[in-house]
Amino acid sequence: MSSLNFTQIEEAHKRIYSHILKTPLVVSEHINNLVNANVYFKLENLQWTGSFKLRGAINKISLLNLAQKKIGIVAFSSGNHAQAVAYAAMINNISAKIIMPKNAPKIKIYNTKKYGAEVILYDPLNENREKIGNKISKEENRVLIKPYDDLDIIAGQGTSGKEITEELSKLNINPDIYLCSCGGGGLIAGTATYLKHIFPNIDCYSVEPDEFNDTQTSLFNKIITSVKQGSTSICDALLAPKPGDITFSINQKMLKRGLTVSDDEVKKTIIQLAENLKIVVEPGGAVAATALLNKKIEFQNKTIIVMISGGNIDNDFFSKIVTNL
Repeated sequence: MSSLNFTQIEEAHKRIYSHILKTPLVVSEHINNLVNANVYFKLENLQWTGSFKLRGAINKISLLNLAQKKIGIVAFSSGNHAQAVAYAAMINNISAKIIMPKNAPKIKIYNTKKYGAEVILYDPLNENREKIGNKISKEENRVLIKPYDDLDIIAGQGTSGKEITEELSKLNINPDIYLCSCGGGGLIAGTATYLKHIFPNIDCYSVEPDEFNDTQTSLFNKIITSVKQGSTSICDALLAPKPGDITFSINQKMLKRGLTVSDDEVKKTIIQLAENLKIVVEPGGAVAATALLNKKIEFQNKTIIVMISGGNIDNDFFSKIVTNL
């Protein structure tokens, strides 16, 4: 199995830094007092395209050769990877076809089209996005840009961890705990790799929706384990049925264990983040903060890094959350 190290992440950062935002690491005194800890939130919801996914997409696409770029690319995604790939393709003048579920958030479909990609909608209950993507890739010779199970993608996502370490080092802070959302596992694999290189004693935890705890279960079982079919969650960005082969091999080494949160807990957290950090966060982007605010492990007197991974939420859904709670 291929492995990842911090130098690959540093090389990725050199390739992509001029195309991404260095997102802020912020503090809320209210939340610090609430959990009796020192908490630093990494705001990847403020990244171009609204999530961390741009980092991996630009890194991968920048490594394509001229012939591959001329033919074009294809990707499948519930939304954030779709937008990121479409944006990265747009700034590189590359043709992109993106396969998205027909029930994806409207804002994610709209933005993917806005960046110039051709969007192909599929029925997630009756169709397989990977099969569609592989078919297009084979028939049209397009490079398939995977959402997470690719070392170039993972290294790109890891650049967010590099930024975190640089900010903390300036402040002479050694973190105790890292909480990060987990779908296929690419973000936490990349960021945890870099964080543990600089801070070897940090404990890293994946956070998933209760019904999509494939990484938590796989870590416990010590083998890749799929979630049961028919599960649902509002966290559309985190609905991978099982960890990736590459991501799991990394996360087995890097993570202490997995945590889970409920959809109701996530909804409450979205409101708390809006009130206290003045940010709009999508459900999948809020799960790490949800684990913190619901004290899923002991946080008292610890220094904690919390990844806010995305902010692409439909206005009507956000309004419904605010109205119903």
